[in-house]
Amino acid sequence: MLQFEQPLVQQVCASVSIGLLLSCSLSTWGFPAVSLPRMSLPDSPIKFTPNQESWFATVQLLMCAPGGLLGGVLCERLGPRKLLLLLAPLMWASFALMSLASCEVVLRTGFPEVFLLCCRVVQGFVGALINPVTYIYTYEAIGNRLRGTLTGLLDGWSSLGMLLCYASGCFLSWETVALLVPSITAIPAFCGLLFTPESPMWLGRKGKEEAAREALTKLRSAAELTEELEVVKNTPAAETSFKNSLREVCQKPNLLAMFAAALVIFTKEINGNAVVAIYIVHIFQFAGVGLDPNLSSVMVGSVRLACNCVAVVLMHSLRRKPMLSIGTVLTALSGASMAAFFYLQNSDYDVSSLGWLPISALTAFTIGYATSVGPLCWLLSVEVLPGPVRSIGCGTTNAFQAITGFLISMSFPALKAAIGIHGVFWSYAGSTLLCIVMVVIYIPETQGKTLKEIENYWGNMCKKSKKELPVSKRKGRAGRLLLKVAVPPLQELPGLEER
Repeated sequence: MLQFEQPLVQQVCASVSIGLLLSCSLSTWGFPAVSLPRMSLPDSPIKFTPNQESWFATVQLLMCAPGGLLGGVLCERLGPRKLLLLLAPLMWASFALMSLASCEVVLRTGFPEVFLLCCRVVQGFVGALINPVTYIYTYEAIGNRLRGTLTGLLDGWSSLGMLLCYASGCFLSWETVALLVPSITAIPAFCGLLFTPESPMWLGRKGKEEAAREALTKLRSAAELTEELEVVKNTPAAETSFKNSLREVCQKPNLLAMFAAALVIFTKEINGNAVVAIYIVHIFQFAGVGLDPNLSSVMVGSVRLACNCVAVVLMHSLRRKPMLSIGTVLTALSGASMAAFFYLQNSDYDVSSLGWLPISALTAFTIGYATSVGPLCWLLSVEVLPGPVRSIGCGTTNAFQAITGFLISMSFPALKAAIGIHGVFWSYAGSTLLCIVMVVIYIPETQGKTLKEIENYWGNMCKKSKKELPVSKRKGRAGRLLLKVAVPPLQELPGLEER
């Protein structure tokens, strides 16, 4: 019994440490919601221009693109645990420095706004390094029994980070929030990671079999230990070195898997969740629903966190693809409901009796996203990637997610002016439904599958396509085939030998 409990404690400790660091990273998304209104007050020493405000709110998304790519590379070079230990103090420092922007020393320079923007750039870049590594480390360090549950819980940790910002911003100054949130997340995360082992799968890929065995002994039960040690032994270092991982990306099975991961992430973003998170106050104001901005943000953040906890329970028992399909359809219907409301409003229809619809639709959207789409898309994007390209693939998909989210959120004002806010939500809903159809057709079911079984899926798909390749080539040369059938070679003509 003790042999089982000790690995379980180690896995939970690693999961909590990673989750707290991810909370700190994702709190950068919620920080502008509580800081910008305070900075815009007449007596505030910070004087942002409208353009600077926009960049302050979204620049971390833009920085996630290069940071995500570099995060995957550094993860494979240094190891996920070591990289997280290096990044935790940097994330804390980028937050703490922001609290100094209103100090007299910084104000005397005349550029406190530039100072804050620079801190946001660092936050976005460090956060982009952290995000893919947390999923890689959780996925590789946690055993099969808890892998899906604890990996899915990472989206709940993300929601917790934003909720901490929303809730503390109701009562505290933005300077205090900038100190408090990283202090209760990044510092405990750093301390917890000091007592957790390195990813055994990464150690195996580096040829450190003895270190991998020691890490697995701490993280796995006796029943799991034998099987996973065999996986580590069968992972030759020569085939999974960092340089060779770059070459592995060009292999067809790995390319198919990386495309699948990108498709899943695109499905996560095209529903407009970044727009809802950033412009929720604007959407409520445009709809004419009078809610306090801070109260509305806390409400949405609380619903999202609660739904993330429900998702963890559901993911443990339900299959991935049906659960993702239901959540995606719910977000699409919610977006369509918002579009219908704004269309009626734009058509001079009396919508005073429909004041409940925007709140209900956004709540339903949050439920569908937080219960299904958010956690499942991140989990699937990691599960479908083969081991040799998992680090690089996660970094690539994280960068792709950042670029997609940045473009969707930055284009919202322009699209709203061009096709109306109802047209924007119609486009989100339609694109979401199209993407989920592609995901259901193309992505394999991963629940209950081992890492090796998922890797074999892409290899088998390529073998199947190779077997079908001659048929496709003959179809492409139909004229020549018909000619061969109509006029057989002379040696095949009957009676030729007798003549």
